[in-house]
Amino acid sequence: MSVINVGSDSFDAEVVQTEGLVVVDFWAEWCGPCKQLGPIFEKVASDTPDVKFVKVDVDANSDIMQQLGIRGIPTVMFFIDGAKVDTVVGSMSEAKLRARLTGV
Repeated sequence: MSVINVGSDSFDAEVVQTEGLVVVDFWAEWCGPCKQLGPIFEKVASDTPDVKFVKVDVDANSDIMQQLGIRGIPTVMFFIDGAKVDTVVGSMSEAKLRARLTGV
C-alpha cells in the first residue's frame, strides 16, 4: 500500500475512523530529519500492505499538531482502531520502524 497524504479535512476519516493499525508521519518540507525518514517510511509502507501509512504536513495542518500535542518533528504515531498506542519523536532507522510495527 502506498502512503496517503492527509490533512485536517481527512485526518479523522483516514486515521481515527480506520480499523486496524495506522502509522502517521508528521513532517515538514524544511525538516532535515523528516527528509531522512521519508524514504524509510515509504519503503516500509510498500513492504507492509496490511498496515495503513499516512503522512501529515504539519505546516499545512498545525491544528492536528496542536490537537495531538506534537512539539517536535518528525513524529511518528501509531494508532490501532483509532486510538493512539505509541509515539516516536525523531528520525529512526528502517529496523527501528519495523520493530515498532511488530511491538504495537
